[in-house]
Amino acid sequence: MNAQTCPECNTTFTPASPRQLFCRPACAHRQRQRKYRQSLHDETLRKTCNVDQSKTNSQKEIAALTAIYAASIRSLRSTNKRKLATLTRSFEGRLVAAYEQLNESAQAVSRAESRADALERSMQRLQHENAGRLLRERQTVKDMQQLAVRVLSLHWDANTRLDKTSAAIFARRGWNTEMGKS
Repeated sequence: MNAQTCPECNTTFTPASPRQLFCRPACAHRQRQRKYRQSLHDETLRKTCNVDQSKTNSQKEIAALTAIYAASIRSLRSTNKRKLATLTRSFEGRLVAAYEQLNESAQAVSRAESRADALERSMQRLQHENAGRLLRERQTVKDMQQLAVRVLSLHWDANTRLDKTSAAIFARRGWNTEMGKS
């Protein structure tokens, strides 16, 4: 069903049946009470209009009608003030809830940004450590190559052969261990 606006409190609602006019029973009751009071008022007006049209009675009727109209105006003003107060409270409640939700969202964003910053710092630290590890590995390989050259040159100078384990390591690297060959 389509949403409707309650004629009593101006709240938008979805009716449960096609005949539903008001958002809740309290609004329907207020409307019935207003119609009842209006009918009493109209009855009073009819009775006062049927009174003799003498000048003094006319002045009394005018005074009575003025009082009734003033009472009606006061009633309408107080009703509108109540409606306004109800709507104001409703909107203030919604506004407070929206501010709380916004505050929670801002805090969540702040936490996410701090986690992202921490992860970025951690990633930079790991990249720096990895770069240092790569440099150390390159230096270790160079040192191992220099040691291998020294071992080979010592064996060549001593005119001896490498043991089988060392020769296998050199062969895996593709280095020649035969004397006189480069």
